[in-house]
Amino acid sequence: MTERRPSSTAGTGDIGCPFFVAHGCREIVCEGMIDGCRNCLKFESEKQKGFHQETYCENGYERCEMYLSIKHWKYWDE
Repeated sequence: MTERRPSSTAGTGDIGCPFFVAHGCREIVCEGMIDGCRNCLKFESEKQKGFHQETYCENGYERCEMYLSIKHWKYWDE
């Protein structure tokens, strides 16, 4: 699994997920399931994005579907 690195994007001080890369108004970018790519979650509203970020990226990434997928497919042997 990748080592947690500080995010260069604003508003991410509480992010705990090791796969978080960046975010925008209505999107969250995560490490990809394969090398050389990224996964992007695009939400219909800023409210939905904020809910996901607070619920999963900041407080419960172990329950996030994206985290679980990356961990399973990319880091299955760790």
